[in-house]
Amino acid sequence: MSEQRQHELEQARQSLKAAQRLDAAMRAHDSLIDYARFTSPDPKDPEDATRSRYIETPLHRLLCQIVEKIERGEIKRGAVSIGPQFGKSEILSRKGPAWISGRDPTRNMILGSYNQPNADKFGDEVRELVQSQAHQQVFPDYELRKGQQDYQVTHLGGQMAFVGVGGSGTGRPADFFFVDDPIKGDEDANSAAFREKLWNWFNSVVFSRCLDETRILIVHTRWHEDDLIGRLCDPDHPEREKKYAGIAKRWTYINLPAVVEDPQLAEALGLKLEEPTDDDVIRQFGRKPMSSLWPGRKSLPLLAEAKQQDARTFNALYMGKPTPEDGEYFKESWIVPYFSPAELPKNLRKYGASDHGVTAKTSADPSVIGCAGVDEDGDVWVLDDLVMRQMETDVTVDELLLKFLTHKPQLWWLESELISKSFGPFLKKMMHEKRIYTTLDPVTPSKDKVTRARAIQGRMSHRRVHFPVYAPWWPEAKAQLLKFPHATHDDFVDWLAHIGMGLLKEIPAETPHTPARVIEVGSPAWILAKTRLRASKEKSERAVAGW
Repeated sequence: MSEQRQHELEQARQSLKAAQRLDAAMRAHDSLIDYARFTSPDPKDPEDATRSRYIETPLHRLLCQIVEKIERGEIKRGAVSIGPQFGKSEILSRKGPAWISGRDPTRNMILGSYNQPNADKFGDEVRELVQSQAHQQVFPDYELRKGQQDYQVTHLGGQMAFVGVGGSGTGRPADFFFVDDPIKGDEDANSAAFREKLWNWFNSVVFSRCLDETRILIVHTRWHEDDLIGRLCDPDHPEREKKYAGIAKRWTYINLPAVVEDPQLAEALGLKLEEPTDDDVIRQFGRKPMSSLWPGRKSLPLLAEAKQQDARTFNALYMGKPTPEDGEYFKESWIVPYFSPAELPKNLRKYGASDHGVTAKTSADPSVIGCAGVDEDGDVWVLDDLVMRQMETDVTVDELLLKFLTHKPQLWWLESELISKSFGPFLKKMMHEKRIYTTLDPVTPSKDKVTRARAIQGRMSHRRVHFPVYAPWWPEAKAQLLKFPHATHDDFVDWLAHIGMGLLKEIPAETPHTPARVIEVGSPAWILAKTRLRASKEKSERAVAGW
């Protein structure tokens, strides 16, 4: 082949490459998945638009479609729960913001993460992306200037800001507010104080920046039933109807479990559900049609291994279900039910305890007031008239006095601070006025709830604690037991821990003694007994003589 011909062919190849690249750039303008592929060129040949280092999967196409619906306004409030290392941040915190900003640089965006350093990291990566040659080819008129903590489009006035949980969004309007992984890890998730901080930040910073047309997208791995997604839109949140009623209806909530069993979700993702053949997979997930959310990277055997090692973490992080079905700290098999008051042993030594929502807890927490009886074998029977609800001080004292009068408990356990500083003086005054007395035994509990509950965990593991499953409060109490220590509320567990710690220093009920039989002198029974005694004595004397 002549040099001229070779030159012409090379020019044709370059022209084809340029045409393909122009076509890819035009498609990237309107499609986020195409933008993700176009802005991740193959390092070996960056000009070849047919090659990319971005791994495109059905999952990532679905995530891109969600962002596109947010951008078009078809979804105004969206929340997605998805496990770790499934590529969500690449779409939601890097490619997505850059693509939305490129399509209309006049719009304002804020992206939040669990702390400011992580938010700054996303900001740096987005800035690098929008300054890349690929982004400039998709959006040729786009220009960016860095300014303090913001990234501002200079000629059109749009703004992107990146903030951490607890950081201020003052003065920054938002047409879009993305929140990506606002919880760093298990320690934060299990801290009621941090969850409240996150909730306050969402309302005071995120929502306060919103206008009528503002779109919000929250994406995070689930850690706790009371996390941000839990409060906003999880239908299984225990206080959905009580505290957060009406909020969920405004949100589009999509849970993407690592193990897909739902045929509709599988169809949306283009996944094929098949019965597993791997023994470990069958042991962990059962023999039913299923698929991994990301076959080839997070296989079913790998997910089965994760569940076997830590079922609670797997259910929360990978499946979007923050509490295990069978319980972690208290197992469901440890719960011994009784079904009516008639099953209670007649001889019980009774004790009482109360856990009050009036100390360091929030005012929304209920108080738990109740008694338990201990039978002669040391088994604990929780009595059915336990009270578990929010109460004012006067109602609390009335309930305590009623339990004192009804059950006459040997001791009553409650926190020492309540006796000395809270309603204790008022309670003692009312006990004296009504002449209803019991011994108040002050308790100084450990701040560590898990350690505190060890006292009752041991008894329950041996199936020595009986619960009245017919009582109206039992479903909530059971849920708290099985979800502990990851439940939104654990007031019943705290109450039960008081009972367990108190019983460590007490004794069970005494075995009833049969009273000695009294025989009247001169009666036939008395004569018979004397005859037997005399015969026994004579027999003993003969035996001694023969010895």
